[in-house]
Amino acid sequence: MKVDLARGAAVVRPAKGKSFDPTKIPRAVKDAGFTPGDIELTATGTLAQEKDLLLLKMAGLLPKLVLAGGAKAAELKQQTELVGKRLRVTGKLHPSHADQPPGLTVEQWAPLDK
Repeated sequence: MKVDLARGAAVVRPAKGKSFDPTKIPRAVKDAGFTPGDIELTATGTLAQEKDLLLLKMAGLLPKLVLAGGAKAAELKQQTELVGKRLRVTGKLHPSHADQPPGLTVEQWAPLDK
């Protein structure tokens, strides 16, 4: 983990071969006596569609994220040929709502399969 107190930012990466649940970061920040801000996350997984939801399915402690909102969400939704393919998506993490998994805005995305 890298912390920049002057900017109020931290970079958190799992150890090689490990994963963590990024939705627990705001609570950890608050428990440390700070006010959590936006969490920008870069996640790698397989693009999936369930009903009207676009999902990023991943291995590890956080099995899936709903991909919605953000500058590139509509663009990604149009790429139906990418369903079932591996992607890297960067966006802002949002907590789960009702029975939905946590969400991630789509600010940037790139296919990993060649």
